[in-house]
This record gives sequence, structure tokens and C-alpha cells, in this order.
Amino acid sequence: MEVELIYFKRNGKFYSRGRYQTKEEHLFDIWYEVRAMRNEGNLPGLVGINDFIISVDVPEHEHNHPHLIVSGVV
Repeated sequence: MEVELIYFKRNGKFYSRGRYQTKEEHLFDIWYEVRAMRNEGNLPGLVGINDFIISVDVPEHEHNHPHLIVSGVV
């Protein structure tokens, strides 16, 4: 499945987009995967670890709904 990521600066302004293919089936596993990628500084469309708000969307998933990942929030 394709995961679409949108990055926003802390002030809410759009910064960039990224996408990647995942083998995970459950949304909570995809969200965990994105958090892990952020912590490793390995997000598509970004270089290094940055303090961005990340919007995660998985359009192909049957239970899809947008999810925000904010630094400092587990």
C-alpha cells in the first residue's frame, strides 16, 4: 500500500510531501512505522530529523482516515 505524507512546519505552514510503499496492514502499525522513520531521520521527502507535523494518509486502506504525528507526542 502507498502511504502519503504531508509535512508542515510547527507554525502550520506547508513544507513538503513524501510517499512510500508499506507492507504493514494495520493503520496503527503504519503510524508507528512513520514515527520510527522520523526518529531515524529517514522520512521520504525530508533530510535528517526535523521538527515537523506529519499528516499520514493511506488512501487504499479500507479504514483510512487522516492521522497527524506531532513531535513530542507518542
